[in-house]
Amino acid sequence: MTLSTPPPYTLSPIRRIITSHTPDGKSTIIRDERLAPAIPTGPGVKASGRMTRIWTTKQTPVVHSKETIDGGTEGPDRLGLIATNGTNISAYDVAPGLEGPNHRTSTLDYIILLSGEITFILEDGTERTLSEPGTILVQRGTLHKFENRGTGWARFLAVLVDAKPAEIVDKEGKNVALPEGFF
Repeated sequence: MTLSTPPPYTLSPIRRIITSHTPDGKSTIIRDERLAPAIPTGPGVKASGRMTRIWTTKQTPVVHSKETIDGGTEGPDRLGLIATNGTNISAYDVAPGLEGPNHRTSTLDYIILLSGEITFILEDGTERTLSEPGTILVQRGTLHKFENRGTGWARFLAVLVDAKPAEIVDKEGKNVALPEGFF
């Protein structure tokens, strides 16, 4: 399904609340803000989608005592999606008719549908439609893409945790890492 002109973008901005500690160790809220979505760019990316980077960590375990680090301004360093040795959470808003590019990342992804409908498609054509808010897809380094076949905008959260590349055993019995990238 493709729409020549998607319906107006009406999803509300993501609200991000960040907690920390006061100098004497008490819990506190240090930020409560709305984040403006960006229009992602890259191989096969169409301009009718939106992406909101919420938080990125550059290491695990995370160091909570570094008050100067704003994980909202730290960007992923691989494919614009992955934080090497870290984590990334972003919200994706997908216009009806929009089909994303095939891609594989060396990550463990938790995809949580917030609104609308999204179809998850593997390289062999196997697909699952996420249509109930709260549906969670655990994506383990497979080659995949997303498509919005619905009539309205869809929003999902993607939490990416860096991982070792997925491996297969080739015809000679050797382990071969599957490449990450856009295909």
